[in-house]
Amino acid sequence: MPRQAAAAIGFASNGSTRSLIRPPADLNALEKAEFIAVVMGSPPSHFLPADIATISLHARHVVGERIAYGELQAAPIVDGKPSPWLAIMLAHARIVTTTARRLNINPAGRVPTKSNEAHEPVPYGAFAFESRHADDDADRN
Repeated sequence: MPRQAAAAIGFASNGSTRSLIRPPADLNALEKAEFIAVVMGSPPSHFLPADIATISLHARHVVGERIAYGELQAAPIVDGKPSPWLAIMLAHARIVTTTARRLNINPAGRVPTKSNEAHEPVPYGAFAFESRHADDDADRN
């Protein structure tokens, strides 16, 4: 049997990297479920083992945001002030947004960014330039 390159070990013949992406042992049951949902909800070759830490961070903060949201719903006002859970929920939501963008699992990540259509170049003279102020036009005449 020919030698296999170290980079190819653990990769499926179809290019899938899912067999290498496993939730770390330090995640709780809810976080592991979120981790798995993120991995399984993406194309098979979307993540690499180097992404495990970022996926874990994302999963922790998704669960944290859900918990904070539940606490906020239970008691939105505490001693006449907004619940301290509001700030916690917003902090988690901010991190979830950032990690989703970095993992390319947000809606923008599912839309192709470049069009395959060729665009005709527009000649420079085709643009009509307008003055910012009507007064400038009047002063020139």
